[in-house]
Amino acid sequence: MTAHGLSRGLWHLVGVSVACALVACKPPPTEAKLIASAQFGVFYGGQVQERKEIPFELDRSKQEHGFRIDFTQPLKEDLEVSWEIDMPGSTRRVRDRRGRLGKGRLVKLGEAVVSAGRKGFDQLLPFQPGDPLGLWNIRVVVREQVLIDRPFLVYDAGARRRALRDAGTP
Repeated sequence: MTAHGLSRGLWHLVGVSVACALVACKPPPTEAKLIASAQFGVFYGGQVQERKEIPFELDRSKQEHGFRIDFTQPLKEDLEVSWEIDMPGSTRRVRDRRGRLGKGRLVKLGEAVVSAGRKGFDQLLPFQPGDPLGLWNIRVVVREQVLIDRPFLVYDAGARRRALRDAGTP
């Protein structure tokens, strides 16, 4: 055997050893995908109608809105879901993003634990008396993963109908 053949054989052996070491050091496979889908909107007929605008309605028999999470399979353990709703401030005591007093933003926080064995989770987010109209934002998080993060407009349906009627629009 020549010196050249020996060095090629050694390099081959080194290459195989490095490849085996890389396979052995490979991180464990990640957890299977947990979330099949996440939606925010108005609950209607067993579905979630995702909307960019939601009328302000206190009567839950007329409208229910919130979010739905569907899991890829029944949960193997309890799971914490957290959410925040950002909305316009409605009083002078609210600080804006720069810390000035005025009509800044308010944030409502919530969390729930989804029990093991469940394949889905619905969270209703009813309006409360005094909630402001305007641009809101919903953010839903599971295991530091943002599932939903989007704005929506909360409006007065009666005022909109009157304005359209006064403008001569059917």
